[in-house]
Amino acid sequence: MHAIIARLNADKLKATPHVVPQPGLLRTVMGDDAFLAALNERRRWIAQHCYGAFRLGNIKDDNGELTGKSYCFADQQDAFAFRLRF
Repeated sequence: MHAIIARLNADKLKATPHVVPQPGLLRTVMGDDAFLAALNERRRWIAQHCYGAFRLGNIKDDNGELTGKSYCFADQQDAFAFRLRF
């Protein structure tokens, strides 16, 4: 079972190679309302402008501490447009 999950995760990573880091996009940094508003704004933008697959990931520092979010896209143009917008 673990091998299947690992394979699915590897496939998702491989399918969305274009990463747009969003350092500081954290509830602990921004507060609940601002964080949720920022996530919602990005979600709506992706729904309106992106056609390929995407995933939301975490950015961690060398100590494993969460420092932000990353948006990963299958389509390079989607990633580029997202980076310009956010």
